[in-house]
Amino acid sequence: MLSDCSLRRPRIAVALSVLIFVVLTVFGVQALRKSYGVESVIPYQTGHVLPFAQDYQQPPDELPFCSERFGLQYLRSLSNTSADYCDTKSRSSLTCFHSQTAENGRVDSFCIGAPASFDSLSRTFQMSCRFRELSLKESTKGTPRFEQFPSYWYETGPRYIFDKYIRTDDAGDNLSAPSKSSRRFSILVKREEKITNLWHSLMEISALYMTLDVLRITQDQATGSAFLTAEDVHEMQVVILDNHPDGPFYDMWTLFASKPVMRIDNLSTSENLDVNTLIVPLPGASNPLWQGDWKAHSCDHSELLRKFSERVLEFYSIDMELERLDSPLVLTFIDRKEKRRLINKDLYIEKLRSKFPAVEIQLIDFAALSFVEQIRIARRTDILVGVHGAGLTHELFQRPGSAVVEIIPHALAHKGFRNLAKLLGHGYFSSHAADRPTTTAKDAWQTDDVSIEEDRFLTLLEIAVKSMYNRGLLNSDVIR
Repeated sequence: MLSDCSLRRPRIAVALSVLIFVVLTVFGVQALRKSYGVESVIPYQTGHVLPFAQDYQQPPDELPFCSERFGLQYLRSLSNTSADYCDTKSRSSLTCFHSQTAENGRVDSFCIGAPASFDSLSRTFQMSCRFRELSLKESTKGTPRFEQFPSYWYETGPRYIFDKYIRTDDAGDNLSAPSKSSRRFSILVKREEKITNLWHSLMEISALYMTLDVLRITQDQATGSAFLTAEDVHEMQVVILDNHPDGPFYDMWTLFASKPVMRIDNLSTSENLDVNTLIVPLPGASNPLWQGDWKAHSCDHSELLRKFSERVLEFYSIDMELERLDSPLVLTFIDRKEKRRLINKDLYIEKLRSKFPAVEIQLIDFAALSFVEQIRIARRTDILVGVHGAGLTHELFQRPGSAVVEIIPHALAHKGFRNLAKLLGHGYFSSHAADRPTTTAKDAWQTDDVSIEEDRFLTLLEIAVKSMYNRGLLNSDVIR
């Protein structure tokens, strides 16, 4: 008969093997994170992440740099780095979530707080929250103090919103914690000034989408359920805090809530908002798509972008089929009217039409169309062509596997639309414009028209067009 000692030895060996495997795995992952320069001050924690909605797809394995900025890991990391900022004697609670993916070490945050109320006379929201001191453990892990929340351009972001629109010191005695069935949400949005710029606007709108997605997958320790549920959409309202004009993308804010969008400036002093829970979302400037847009990266998929594009198409009831089958190729040239126009554009387009008579070539001034019309055009576009600018953001709504052609001002080294094309699964083709005398303005590339030699333009477009010759059911030789 075997002794107790002889029976224990294999068990001890197995336990040690498991322990060694875990240690090596942890340190191996950390080493891999460091090798891609993504070692984060805010740690990855586990235990409170709920399943994603079924409309998200689990992507294939991704590099840490890519998954932590453009994949579901970005949402998971935010979900796992929350902190409550009010002390235990406060009537309100304020939970903020943090992300650190920016190269400069900036920590981006968003918050949800309750109970809250709205004071129509001062046009401010009120909470009863006395900020607590963070523990040594929290500080060591990189959790920011509330006063350390960063500022962003155009006076946006949580810090600006709390400073100007939310009083946390004294909300009176009329606050009581809402029950799960009685929560009424106000999403406080302070937009950037560039309301006609599609890129800037979509960065803000998608940042709000990601904010809400994190709240849907994060368990509220006080209730045991998610901070946000599917039923809550019926009690949500977007409140616009700025006084900018609506702009062409204003109706996109209705994506998030059943109640109509409210402008705080339009409320009279006798009107009130029926609210007891506030959401202060991630600012557009914190969107990971802004990060590293002056460097080329190798990321070739973004589940966050895929789902955001799908949600916008669904909102506008636009065809989401992935292929147009055997339809003729469509080339859309973005016809800029005010700045960064292509010199000799009309001549070049006529030459292009002569060279590719079977391709439908259209010049489109997106700025003259409604946003839904813009998306419809982008959706049926196989080859999107333009001088560097926000119009190229329409590639977000092209079908996967399309082509994007960017003519880049001579001295510009921006990689944003190149990186975006890769994340969306598009082919990307570019050429820098010729060097020519410009104005003396500091950022002359933003306004000056661009020039490119005729043969270079035609060669660039020939490469892009022929890359689509066998798309879907199309079947053509690229050389005859």
